[in-house]
Amino acid sequence: MPALNYNYNYNYSVVTGGSGGSSSRPRFDTDVYSRLTNTTPGHFVVPVPAPNYPLFPSSWDADLQSYMYLDDFLHGNPGWRAKYAAVATINRKPPQNLTQAEMNDQALWILQMALEREDRFSEVIDQDDGEGAMNYFVGMLRIDPSNNPATNLLMRVARRVGEHIVMCLKGDFRSPRPSELCPAIEPMLDPPRTPSFPAGHAVQSYLIAYLLAYCMPKFPQQTTPLPQQPQYPNPRPRGLLFDLAERISVNRIVAGVHYPTDIEAGEAVAIACFNDLTQVPSIHNLQQAVRGEFPQYN
Repeated sequence: MPALNYNYNYNYSVVTGGSGGSSSRPRFDTDVYSRLTNTTPGHFVVPVPAPNYPLFPSSWDADLQSYMYLDDFLHGNPGWRAKYAAVATINRKPPQNLTQAEMNDQALWILQMALEREDRFSEVIDQDDGEGAMNYFVGMLRIDPSNNPATNLLMRVARRVGEHIVMCLKGDFRSPRPSELCPAIEPMLDPPRTPSFPAGHAVQSYLIAYLLAYCMPKFPQQTTPLPQQPQYPNPRPRGLLFDLAERISVNRIVAGVHYPTDIEAGEAVAIACFNDLTQVPSIHNLQQAVRGEFPQYN
């Protein structure tokens, strides 16, 4: 056996959530250290009798920790799938159920919004995936996962829950994308290989906006009336958080990958989901922690 038996341990740790830090480089380990360790019983582990060993830190990977909150939400909301499907279709139709005149109106709106592509090009491309869209909220609030772990986790929870909900609803409705029904629509980017209705960006962006807004009632220029269901919220909330959610959502129309009715349905589903999420104890507690991270907005 060679003197040094190298063990290549490539541990690529990806920094996410807009922390501003640099990515960790690969770690190169050997087994030399373990060979030099004194393995006398009781001398090479933490000298604390079980079961008093310290637990893993509470602020672990937020993207994966969000599954715990998703589980809490699903267990606390039986029947959510049928409920949100009904909410999505209040005063609107999925694309495949539109009349030809209604589809013409939807397509014309998409073609008109395409005139915005040059001005919005960079953000449309940047927001194409969920991470890119979420980072616009991160930038607005200057969220750093190390300084604002609860806020970072809340946003990840909103994204995880929203993604789960919207993919189930998309599978139920199986609505075609705009370019499948109107050859005149040429998307800016490849349409996602998922059904169209409701819009996932709208569900997740509005859900993030509502959750953050109700944690920060004194956010400048913001009004946050309680969302109403099943009616469309009236009066509608105002403020930068909601403006950003609307911008991200409408950018999907500009890109040519969603109908306006998809966006409207996505916002309605987000409102219904928000109302249910705030009744989940673990998520309510997380909101309280977020308030503590932004005392200037409370």
